Amino acid sequence: MKTYVLIITILISSFSFSLDSIKSRKVEKPTITHKVYLGEALLIGTFKIEFIEVLQESRCPNGVTCIREGEVVVLVDLYEDGEKIKSKQITVNSKSIFQKRNLYASGKFTVSVLNVLPYPDANFKTETNNYYLLLATES
Repeated sequence: MKTYVLIITILISSFSFSLDSIKSRKVEKPTITHKVYLGEALLIGTFKIEFIEVLQESRCPNGVTCIREGEVVVLVDLYEDGEKIKSKQITVNSKSIFQKRNLYASGKFTVSVLNVLPYPDANFKTETNNYYLLLATES
């Protein structure tokens, strides 16, 4: 009987000490990524972003050595409640890949540009309709 009491006391003590070691952490807001192909749009509530055009593609293709890294410039239109609020040019180069560039922010959410894909390749011709924006939304 004393053995059982001792075992139960040890279990309760170890459980209470393990609760002391639990630390609370701040949870990050989730980021949701979206692909928006050329000529298509992303609709979030009453906000819409439409991928209009690839204005310039001068990124150094994979498989080629370039002196200058180049960049891609695209045009998007932003709409709120069905009304066009502005057109915006987005420039992405190798240094800015996956760095969030704020495109739109409201009290409810933020839309950022992460990248423009596909990346050029020296062995393949990229068809214009294959381009897409990689966007991130956060609530």
